[in-house]
Amino acid sequence: MDLSIWIVFIGTALIGVSAALVGTFTFLQKKSLIGDAISHSILPGIVLAYIVSGQRNTIILMLGAFIAGWLATQQISWLQRKTKLKSDTIVAATLSIFFALGLAMLSYIQGRPDDGQAGLSDFLFGKIAALNIEDLYLFSVVSFLIIAITFFRYRVMFSFAFNKEFMISKGFSLRWNDFILNSMTILVVAMGVQAVGVVLMSALLIIPVLTARMLTYKLRSLISLSLIFGTSSSLIGSYISILGKNIPTGPCIIMVLSVCAISVALLVRIPFKSRRIG
Repeated sequence: MDLSIWIVFIGTALIGVSAALVGTFTFLQKKSLIGDAISHSILPGIVLAYIVSGQRNTIILMLGAFIAGWLATQQISWLQRKTKLKSDTIVAATLSIFFALGLAMLSYIQGRPDDGQAGLSDFLFGKIAALNIEDLYLFSVVSFLIIAITFFRYRVMFSFAFNKEFMISKGFSLRWNDFILNSMTILVVAMGVQAVGVVLMSALLIIPVLTARMLTYKLRSLISLSLIFGTSSSLIGSYISILGKNIPTGPCIIMVLSVCAISVALLVRIPFKSRRIG
């Protein structure tokens, strides 16, 4: 098999694993909408990083994406503290503002004769074939970091999901926990947009966990099944994208995930809220 195909499959698997891990804890802590906000908010960071650097370097673009995602989460946190608006309203407003700014900047870039072929539009719906070996090394580092954080903070993040007041009374910082989880989410989104795109990246965080939740109420099983659904769907979707002509990777992956979710919903009769995860 061609080396470029292996790069695509390994890179996709790393994205699927990382997204499933982070998505599980954002789901448990009822922060799934934050992933949606971040995935839309990083677009202006990507475009601005390209404008400043003048090159499509993955590290630079991911740094720009991380900064934009961090600013979006800070705006959400600030509005939640200073206003009486509901969280879903704040998240919706934030992602809309950042995404609109990103689209405007992207249109400006594409209108410039020297930058029209930069390929930044691939970040809207994803193009996994654009991965190279340097990207794979970077994805490996990010994935290892996310797995390590999840391993060492497994019980803390789980406890914050179901007994936040108890954890605070024990001296654990809620802001620190939110900062770590938000940072992990930003890293996953920044890594995954090249394959899935900013429009659909939030679905890769949510749908594997949602599908797994219909099959189990045990945390370890939830994580395992989320990893299986997220990774296998990412691999199958990227393979379909490679076989097809001019088919964006993101929609292929999400369609495979959707088929899995619908199939599980039709075949499994376990009530969604029947038992608490534990």
